[in-house]
Amino acid sequence: MPNLKPYADQVSDALARLNGMRTLRCPAPDCTLRIRYRAVTPDEAGRLAALARDHTRHGNPK
Repeated sequence: MPNLKPYADQVSDALARLNGMRTLRCPAPDCTLRIRYRAVTPDEAGRLAALARDHTRHGNPK
């Protein structure tokens, strides 16, 4: 059976975008971090983007 989780995530992100929200995801494989925001300053958006990109700041140490 195919894994429908990526498709469900894409649909969820698209619906959030239609409601004016931005979605950031961690690029690390198997990391489930998702940050959604709306109406923040450019500085805060940059801080959130940096947090999402840096897996060591939010990931579980192994």
